[in-house]
Amino acid sequence: MNTLPQPTPQPPTLAKPAQGALTLEWKRQPLPPLQAVQVLDFRAGEVALLEVENGRVWVTCEGLMEDYFLEAGQRLSFTGPARLRVSAEGHRPARLMWARHQATAGAAYPPAPAVAQPLTVVPAGAPMQLPRGAVSAA
Repeated sequence: MNTLPQPTPQPPTLAKPAQGALTLEWKRQPLPPLQAVQVLDFRAGEVALLEVENGRVWVTCEGLMEDYFLEAGQRLSFTGPARLRVSAEGHRPARLMWARHQATAGAAYPPAPAVAQPLTVVPAGAPMQLPRGAVSAA
């Protein structure tokens, strides 16, 4: 049996909006409550940019130990190759906006069509009720 080693995905980064940013094609991903996890695949050389439009979204990346819980207006980016699993957290629907583009040195990430809020990282073990604009890496 011939098996090739799988590359370890890079941890996500907090994406920062900037002027003169790339033009991206944003997609809306509805996430009904209590539904199966949805998978988003990104190839090597692609950057995945995620932003929660409404609700609370659970995100995990295959090969990484951390899970991420994002509130409306929060965003993360992952550098491919990456297989992301996403779902609505809890009993409320959520909507995720996502875009992909080829990685470019010094590229700026534009905000999704909704207004994004600044992010702060909350340490593992923090209470589950996160302040608006916080990202949990628990």
